[in-house]
Amino acid sequence: MARRGKVQPVLDSRRSSATKQSVTWSNPGGKKLLEVEGYTFQALVTNLPETVPPIAVWRDYNKRAGCENVIKQLDIDFALDKLCLKKFFATEAAMAFSVLAYNLCVLFQRHLGWMDRVTAATLRFRLFTTGGIISKSGGRTTIRLAVPPDQRPWWRRLFEKLLSPFPNCNSLLPSPP
Repeated sequence: MARRGKVQPVLDSRRSSATKQSVTWSNPGGKKLLEVEGYTFQALVTNLPETVPPIAVWRDYNKRAGCENVIKQLDIDFALDKLCLKKFFATEAAMAFSVLAYNLCVLFQRHLGWMDRVTAATLRFRLFTTGGIISKSGGRTTIRLAVPPDQRPWWRRLFEKLLSPFPNCNSLLPSPP
């Protein structure tokens, strides 16, 4: 039988860690912990042991923060918030398909050598909404895209990169000039 009475606080070993970073961008985001020009501060409370150095704590928690951006992208680009179907397994399958589509977009960007992640909407706008005609002339199938002349070198490099069987370190600009 459960015992009723006063709730005793649980004493565990928690510690706090503060980091200071120099700001190289105009709007670092988040709430200000301290107002110091050119720097941003972050405070972390953890139950990791004292043997873990503060920089390792910061790196570990910083990696986890990227998950929120992935969930946000799934919500915006792949309708994660609208994936409530009548059957549980149907919902699970739809969510798994959305995550697969997101991962394919990320792999596509990595294959192109893009360092900054772009949204699926941006990929659709830059790549998939370009008009074109598939034609066969001289026994060779060609794709004729409706691309302005100043953007054609970027598209040529895009196709070279996509058709290359070997990944290389020559990256492609994320958008046409």
